[in-house]
Amino acid sequence: MSLTREPEKVMPTGDELALVRTAFSRSPTLANRKRLVRMLLLDDQQDQVRSLLDEAADRSFADEVALAAAWLAAEHEHGDKLAVAAAGRALSLAQDDQARSEALALSGKAMARLGDRKGARAALEAALALDPANKDACKRLAAIELSEGRGDALLQLTDRLGGLGAAHARLFGARVLAHARLGNLAEAKREAGDPHFHSARELPPPPGWDDIGAFNDALAAELLTHPAMRNDRYGSASNFTQRVEAPSRPDRPAVRALVGQILATIHERIAELDPADSDWFDACPERAFLRTWCVITDSDGFEGWHVHQFGWLSGVYYVRVPESISRGNSNAGCLAFGLPEDLAGREGAKRYGEKLVRPQEGLMVTFPSHAYHRTYPHETGEKRICFAFDVRPLD
Repeated sequence: MSLTREPEKVMPTGDELALVRTAFSRSPTLANRKRLVRMLLLDDQQDQVRSLLDEAADRSFADEVALAAAWLAAEHEHGDKLAVAAAGRALSLAQDDQARSEALALSGKAMARLGDRKGARAALEAALALDPANKDACKRLAAIELSEGRGDALLQLTDRLGGLGAAHARLFGARVLAHARLGNLAEAKREAGDPHFHSARELPPPPGWDDIGAFNDALAAELLTHPAMRNDRYGSASNFTQRVEAPSRPDRPAVRALVGQILATIHERIAELDPADSDWFDACPERAFLRTWCVITDSDGFEGWHVHQFGWLSGVYYVRVPESISRGNSNAGCLAFGLPEDLAGREGAKRYGEKLVRPQEGLMVTFPSHAYHRTYPHETGEKRICFAFDVRPLD
């Protein structure tokens, strides 16, 4: 695998947004509007996207897609109806099958929210017929099949999509859920790669630091004062947390050193993997980049059940862990692998079980990106700091 670092962002999103906003006000071209919409969505200012695009008479395919996403973020019935309309206009403007699939997936998501399961199913199936690798369409259609208890149908769907070349976290995760629904627990665990493809190891301090404690102190200081610090990001699994997106910068030497350590450790980890009989392993990308972010939780912060749909391999490095977590005997502050009840079913999730990983400062954990996981609140009054990452395919 050729694995590279993600490009460093010197300017925080808020500052970049201010510059793009100024550029658009001085020159309201379509290109500047597109840049502004993208930055507003990144900054969770969906209300401004709706205001900006609702007034535009010359909306493009990308504009209609952004408007549909912005209305979905409103999370109310009227917004969902407007999202269906925007997705329909995007479909009429699409120039290729991948774009048509994207519009149909948005429409299917909105219709599912509105309770139109038949319409949602038709839109999502059409999206996958046009682009079998559409992650969102796979996710939404899998949820419908699971809610109807159609585990066998979901396995057939994932087999068909896999036969057409699809190989991503949503597809592999759907197979885990389908097997759990059907009571095939051994097969569900095998598909999730647990424990074969999970790993936990302590990292040594990088060059320039005498011990891991001193290194983690420097890391914590850089992350807690990072100019890109923000609260929960819409659409993420984070709840009551602070986040730093793309934390690597020229003025953060400890963060840059950690990224180097993670890259080296991932190469070691991949070399250790036994291919076994795994579609996930077979999907190892030839070219990928390392996407990184930081999550900081106080007492009530946690991550809900999720997978990393854009990754192949994911992981976390623990920078700061309150002693009551690292030496505790409860699930407080722990990382847990298991399955969400709303998708696997209460009985399926219970029988599948939950495996806890107790965070320790200096510990790096890796796992397949499609493995469902969550974290628990810790109620300590102290900060828990972790540095998360995805190996994201470039091809």
